[in-house]
Amino acid sequence: MNKVVEVMPFFERSEKAEEGFASENYVAGFRQADGSPVGVEVVLPAEMVERAVLAGSRLSVSLNPDGRFTLHADGLSDDTLDAASAALRQQSLESLLAECLRPDLVAMEDDAVGELKSLRTQLAGGLALVDRALVQLERG
Repeated sequence: MNKVVEVMPFFERSEKAEEGFASENYVAGFRQADGSPVGVEVVLPAEMVERAVLAGSRLSVSLNPDGRFTLHADGLSDDTLDAASAALRQQSLESLLAECLRPDLVAMEDDAVGELKSLRTQLAGGLALVDRALVQLERG
């Protein structure tokens, strides 16, 4: 007697982790419609999975004219990219600067003054580029 069971593949991070930390493993296998596992589950180290995915992807970040960042990736699906960049959508140039210029973080730098001067020079150059773009737009 044969019995047909519909199953769905799954691949997810293992739920077995220390509180507050992501698991160091992924689990792949099949589940029935009710969520119960069917057959063998394969546990893979997170480092192995993440390296394989990221090694086959080309990631880049762009800055939008409104100061927000956008993550771009070749080699990842749109759904994966959306999931990976959810937090980045809330990140702006101003919020990034506020975070990196926290006194406790700046104090840990070996040459904080030199690095802040370098940052200031880059930001001044960036502001000059913004000013030029505004002038060009206003001229039409």
